[in-house]
Amino acid sequence: MKLNHLTEIVKNVQKTLTCPKCGKLFAGESVEVVDITGDRGLFSAHCLHCNSATLVSMSVRDFRQKIAQREKQIGKVTIGKVSPADVVEMKNFLEGFNGDFKTLLVEKDTTEKQKNPKKN
Repeated sequence: MKLNHLTEIVKNVQKTLTCPKCGKLFAGESVEVVDITGDRGLFSAHCLHCNSATLVSMSVRDFRQKIAQREKQIGKVTIGKVSPADVVEMKNFLEGFNGDFKTLLVEKDTTEKQKNPKKN
């Protein structure tokens, strides 16, 4: 398992796992991975609020699926090569740009609505 996958799993466990004694979420570095085998993970957690400790076994399948789906979506984004014409076009745009993103985005949205009136 990749380190970034393990980190994502721990972050998700922290968001869902609550202390059985006080009911608060386990914060920060209070959750540690003891073992992950297949789709099961064993986690040790220390509650910073009430100072209790617990050992929890839970399925990590859903977390793995979310990570895989996110990686698939990221993989779909492709970046093309930047041509010299692209650089000149961006330079020309930036020279005349006043920094008003709100107006820029509203103009773009209005232009797209005019091109595709059926979508709105």
